Amino acid sequence: MKSRIARARAGGSVLSIAAFVVAAGLSGCNPIEGYRSLAGLNKNDPDPATALFNQNLDTAQSSSYPNLAAVPDPPIVSSTAAERAQIAKGLNAQRTSTEAPDRQGHPGSAAPGPVPPPPPIPPELVAAAGAASPAPAAPPPPLRGANEPPLPSSPNATLQTPQIEGPLPGVAPPRPAPSQTSLAPVPGPAPSQLTPAAVQSANPQPAPPPAVLPPPPPQMPAEAAAHPAPKLPPAPITLTSLDLSPNAVSLTAAEQARVADIAARYKDSPGIVRVVAYAVPATGSAEQLNSFRAALDRAQLIAKALNGAGIPAKQIQTQAAPSTPAAPPGRIDVQLLTPAVGATG
Repeated sequence: MKSRIARARAGGSVLSIAAFVVAAGLSGCNPIEGYRSLAGLNKNDPDPATALFNQNLDTAQSSSYPNLAAVPDPPIVSSTAAERAQIAKGLNAQRTSTEAPDRQGHPGSAAPGPVPPPPPIPPELVAAAGAASPAPAAPPPPLRGANEPPLPSSPNATLQTPQIEGPLPGVAPPRPAPSQTSLAPVPGPAPSQLTPAAVQSANPQPAPPPAVLPPPPPQMPAEAAAHPAPKLPPAPITLTSLDLSPNAVSLTAAEQARVADIAARYKDSPGIVRVVAYAVPATGSAEQLNSFRAALDRAQLIAKALNGAGIPAKQIQTQAAPSTPAAPPGRIDVQLLTPAVGATG
């Protein structure tokens, strides 16, 4: 049973291939047309004998492709302002002459009075015109009725592309290409200042060191030279350092003696006496504020002792500062601010 089915399929395939080959031969050895004929797809194709424009299509397929470079440029119509004004003036004159009525009330004639008859034509001109007149044209065919079919005509178009002779209006004539002048020779590279070994290696060389310009001489403006030198701030000199406990409320005898020694030195070179007390480190903001207040109270204690020893109160300054490794908490420095060297006034 299976062999019969296989033989039937093989026979059907052979018949299909044979039918396709026959259809391809009938269609002029064109496999596409043969398949379309075999499948019945060309039943609605137009008849080549009566179809329109078949000859035009065959001629177009056999002819060469048009050269787009030979298509002329579109016309460039340009006119000057004087030419446009002259054209507008002529149009306005024609409109005025057309709209102006004559004396009889007929518009379109500017000449007054009736129109005279045309002059008679000379006989010689009539004879010449009769001799040169062409043969009368054939009468046009009679009009066909609404239900009558059109007259048979050629199925191909007979239109020809007009050929324009001479230059086109508004198109500039082609200009020859500019002559190619010889270019100037390229200058050669500048001679290298490197050694032959560096040039042969082709390795990048280090950049030369930047030029060092000599510093310009200091110049002081004339206006600045005319004014006196500015007054420098006084230079602090530490006279002594005292170590008091954070809760001290009075001075010992040794500390009183050191304060008296500071007062004696003040009389030899008077100036501003500054008392700097170093605060105990704290963590919170409130604790830091209380620590600075305690340090300022200790500085006020030393300042009161200095005032009692003979130093005016207006010459004494008190200050609280954070402690450092060189200035531990409880340390109090007594400094003398004297004018710096070179200060005037």
